[in-house]
Amino acid sequence: MNPRKFLIPALLAALVATGCVSLGGGSGGDDNTTSAVSGRGGPKVSDSEITAGIKDAFKQDPELAAANIAITVDKGVVSLSGNTPNVQAYNRAGSLARNVPGVRPPVNVSNLQYPR
Repeated sequence: MNPRKFLIPALLAALVATGCVSLGGGSGGDDNTTSAVSGRGGPKVSDSEITAGIKDAFKQDPELAAANIAITVDKGVVSLSGNTPNVQAYNRAGSLARNVPGVRPPVNVSNLQYPR
């Protein structure tokens, strides 16, 4: 009998069990906070903190600071809407929003427009 035959399923079972425990059962509460690392532990970040972080990131970019972009955050999921001056600013807006602590993928930019 080959011992490797049992090793792989045992390792997979251990990984699954560890993953389930680390994800936690959830509190069932609706406190509009999310983990800074996509639900895998770490400090909690509120939707208002995420919004403030995105606004701060946009203020550091001259084109995005002048753009008319509305930011909506619901349980860590970000939606951007409004107008950017060009496609490069559009791409930066999505990228900057994704990099703010607490943001859960995906960042919805479908309502963000740029001149064509």
